[in-house]
Amino acid sequence: MNKYLIITLFSFSLLTGCTEDINLKVTSGANKIVIEGSIENGKKAEVMVTRNSPLTSAVDFTKIVVMDAKVYVTSAGVTDTLMLGIDSASAIPLLYIGGRIIGVAGQTYNLTVIADGQTFTSVTTIPSPVKLDSVWWKADPPHDTLGFAWAHLSEPAGLGNAYRWYAKLPRKSIMFNGSEKLLNRRFVPCDGATFDDKFVDGKSFDFYGDRGYDPTEADYTETLDKKQLGYYKPTDTIYVKFCAIDRASYSFYSTYEAELGNNGNPFASPVSILSNINGGALGVWSGMGATYDTIYPHH
Repeated sequence: MNKYLIITLFSFSLLTGCTEDINLKVTSGANKIVIEGSIENGKKAEVMVTRNSPLTSAVDFTKIVVMDAKVYVTSAGVTDTLMLGIDSASAIPLLYIGGRIIGVAGQTYNLTVIADGQTFTSVTTIPSPVKLDSVWWKADPPHDTLGFAWAHLSEPAGLGNAYRWYAKLPRKSIMFNGSEKLLNRRFVPCDGATFDDKFVDGKSFDFYGDRGYDPTEADYTETLDKKQLGYYKPTDTIYVKFCAIDRASYSFYSTYEAELGNNGNPFASPVSILSNINGGALGVWSGMGATYDTIYPHH
């Protein structure tokens, strides 16, 4: 009997040997403000301010979005008052958008958010962008028409650099369940989108990103062929956004991804998501040194 069969039989005995019903009582966590903000080189600051929602309740965006927050970004002696606005490329289109300050690599940006009578602060710096050497689509064997977006990176020497990968397809409108639905509104991260240079410092290497999942398109995604999920096709135009991020942003996104990976696994070690927001809120304020590339259809 090989080890795989032993493991299978052991697992089966655990499942069949336990008949006791286990009733878990899920309690609601403490009410928290959630802040997700970023400022990118060449762009204005954008900050979402929401309230956390109980796991056992349906998300009601009319209740979780904080409509009366005061949001400020300060840099180099200039303070920008962010105003509530609409950005269709955001996960939640209603967010606070800057007007005066434009992101510059190397600059530091202080965030202040006043919401529900509390004050939250954070600070971030936009790292110098690191451009990808090249990007391309490549089939994932044994598939011929399904594959991933690939890139070649010459990583600058000097430990401490961190990165995050996003991609998207061109926007398109479709009729879905009797109404118009806009797809591919925003850049989304792939699995394992966040990494640092711990093992690749100063090296030149290839890496790839799968097609990221956008939870705002969950209803449409459920109708697709599951065998194609996570893949790009050779006929796709793929827009790639590659960001250099600071260490605090890396700590947040890497622990956030680890927690997503543990979702539903009762045997996984719990992960504490490392927020860089001071004052008791959840979330992140991230400076991003972004570069953009396009992978054109492969013929």
